[in-house]
Amino acid sequence: MMKTMKIALVAVAVLTSPSVMADAYKFYGSIDYSITNSDSGSATHNGKSGTVLENNWSRLGIKGDAALTQDFSVFYQIEVGVNGASQDKGSNPFSARPTFLGIKHSSYGQLAAGRIDPVFKMVKGTADAMDMYSMKHDRLFAGDKRWGDSLLYRTQKWNNIQFGASYIMEDNYYAEDDIRRDNGNYQVAVTYGDKHFKSSNLYLAAAYNDGIEDIKGVRAVAQYKAGNLMLGTIYQSSELVNPNKTNWEQRDGDGFIISAKYQIDKLLLKAQYGHDDSGTGKIAGRVYDALGEAATDVPEVSQWAIGAEYRLSKSTRIHTEIGQFDVKQYSDFDDTIASIGFRIDF
Repeated sequence: MMKTMKIALVAVAVLTSPSVMADAYKFYGSIDYSITNSDSGSATHNGKSGTVLENNWSRLGIKGDAALTQDFSVFYQIEVGVNGASQDKGSNPFSARPTFLGIKHSSYGQLAAGRIDPVFKMVKGTADAMDMYSMKHDRLFAGDKRWGDSLLYRTQKWNNIQFGASYIMEDNYYAEDDIRRDNGNYQVAVTYGDKHFKSSNLYLAAAYNDGIEDIKGVRAVAQYKAGNLMLGTIYQSSELVNPNKTNWEQRDGDGFIISAKYQIDKLLLKAQYGHDDSGTGKIAGRVYDALGEAATDVPEVSQWAIGAEYRLSKSTRIHTEIGQFDVKQYSDFDDTIASIGFRIDF
């Protein structure tokens, strides 16, 4: 642990040295903890039931860029998850998060290599009203895992349209005889508009995933803002393509969420409903992990959730989420979640 701490301190010292500070950079982070009560642990981050302290991906990082020529620049991001508040993470207080190096051209877009959020994940925008917390959409369907040893390309925006592609370098992952090498192991995506509604009240996106995170799938996203009301939906079709997973040939289906958010001054109200029958999400995965071949039916998981956020200042907020997950064929994995948390960004 002491060795890890020393490495982290040395990295911060190097990154904040005058030579690095000469270029444009930003030091940032967030701390977000929730006290969560869960009936079964099916939906909590760490799979624990009862009343637990959850770390909602607290992080620490630095990102920046440096011009090479009038048209070319390099950019980077180095980020780690901060897990030291968890008792079972005491010997491993840091975890890998986006860390990459890239090059950007003013006309042709950008290419980056490292550990990067793939385009299939990023097209979701802000349509998941419960993102970051135990009610989020990945409890229903897969596709949001971040991969190391990957490449990401994005075009410049043209008439509010942007294309992107992700590729994992399969030689880093699969043995020569692994059937998953036959997959494309890439993702492609197209987006229209602005997911944060800063330049447009409409956001549309679509993405295709060929083998990454062991699924083939299509994701479609729509968001719309009318005054203080924000509506969002995600539809996903998923097919498991990993023969090493339990009952993998049966795990093929569709899922969706619909969400609404309403802003009242510093208060944000949220509501969400979702359903999935593909057997590829986090809760379905926990069913298969626990029951193995005895899980003969593909779990159908549905969800409802309501929540609220209140900003105490520009950088701090309190938040709460209440909701349920219903697992149709396996009621032992039903879960009721009640959570209250605090977040600070810097």
